Amino acid sequence: MTAETHRQRLQRVREQLAEKRLHAFIVFNRASIRYLTGFTGSAGVLVIGRDDEALLVTDGRYQLQAKEQTKGTGVKIAVTRRYHRSVAEWLKRQRWRQVGFESRHCTVAFLEAMRERLKGTAVRLVGVNEVVEPLRAIKEVWEVERIREAAKIADVAFEHALKVLRVGMTEKELAWEIEAFLRTHGAEAMAFPPIVVAGERSALPHGQPSDRPIQKGDLVTFDLGAVVNGYCSDLTRTVVVGRPTAEQQRIYRAVWEAQRRGMEALRSGIKARQVHRIVRDALKAHGLERFFTHGTGHGVGLEVHEMPAIGQHSRDVLQAGMVITIEPGVYLPKVGGVRIEDLFWLTEKGTELLSHAPNPPKLLSV
Repeated sequence: MTAETHRQRLQRVREQLAEKRLHAFIVFNRASIRYLTGFTGSAGVLVIGRDDEALLVTDGRYQLQAKEQTKGTGVKIAVTRRYHRSVAEWLKRQRWRQVGFESRHCTVAFLEAMRERLKGTAVRLVGVNEVVEPLRAIKEVWEVERIREAAKIADVAFEHALKVLRVGMTEKELAWEIEAFLRTHGAEAMAFPPIVVAGERSALPHGQPSDRPIQKGDLVTFDLGAVVNGYCSDLTRTVVVGRPTAEQQRIYRAVWEAQRRGMEALRSGIKARQVHRIVRDALKAHGLERFFTHGTGHGVGLEVHEMPAIGQHSRDVLQAGMVITIEPGVYLPKVGGVRIEDLFWLTEKGTELLSHAPNPPKLLSV
């Protein structure tokens, strides 16, 4: 990634500031700061001015790293432990009045400290969202290639998990097998801690792996993702240990069909909530829609959950360049659950599947 790429991204934000009648915008989200400047440190605040001005405030741990990673972007660096003081003083020197900030990522403490520092000035702080996120949602081809590589690693990690899974192994032990495999086969980090839930616990959509031993007849749901050069993947599969029951097969087939309906609906220009409705209606045909308790999918990139959101309340419209998941699930209390999730890249020509772990129409028995 070049400094020119980051300059272009900063310029796109500045164009939005003009439209929103803001003189500057304060960014707190770490993924967005990385997207705009290249800085990968764990602490920092970025201020973007409308007139080619930008300031990254970080602390002494990242002084050299910040200068190196933002070289050529035009971003100035301020090193301090009191971020709010540096930001406030810079805003006052620039004599900006309307200053937006990421309200979803700004702490109350930071906002109160800023307002105290800016008392008596003409600076007005305005909470604004979805400035950087829509830009991040449309991936460049090289970003998709990083996600594709992360997806490949997740695919083989899932297949490794199937090979080592045995009756009596705990969920935690199997989750560790997945994490160790990811870390030794190209992943720089986990997109999130691997989820492994079995039996009745598979009805927990984001259940944490426990000491419960895996037993014959259990449904086992795996949810895992890798990070490659900052970009994430996300994959979910459900299998059964031994021979499946007719009810397990019925639930699995319903989820598999719902995912297929969602996949077939994907295209640039479709409303995200329409895709969700199609998936939900597919489950309704099997009498299972009330057990589908989350959205159909989400964007994936520098964060494993980012724009767009694919759910009933989403206002997002799918566009070419987005990388998204389709992940219907059914969760029956005291019985178990099934979720299937894949990654898709929307292009002008259609949709490309990025994840390729086995996804058969019948429940996979291990």
